[in-house]
Amino acid sequence: MSLIGEAKLNILLTLREEPSYGYELQRELGLNRGTVYVHLDELREAGMIEVDRVEDDTKYYRLTENGEQLLDALGE
Repeated sequence: MSLIGEAKLNILLTLREEPSYGYELQRELGLNRGTVYVHLDELREAGMIEVDRVEDDTKYYRLTENGEQLLDALGE
């Protein structure tokens, strides 16, 4: 049993590598647009990710310390 869904886990793992934005995550992970933005909002509200920077109205997200700790606890 997983405490976090596969899509959210993959978003966190991707953001562990480097900051990214919604469309790039959508394309890289094969998620639909609605799904990726719902997950990004939920992960941000949970304190697992945060906005790293905004460039030309594009939000780049990065993993927070809490997100890193969650991945460590999950053995990822």
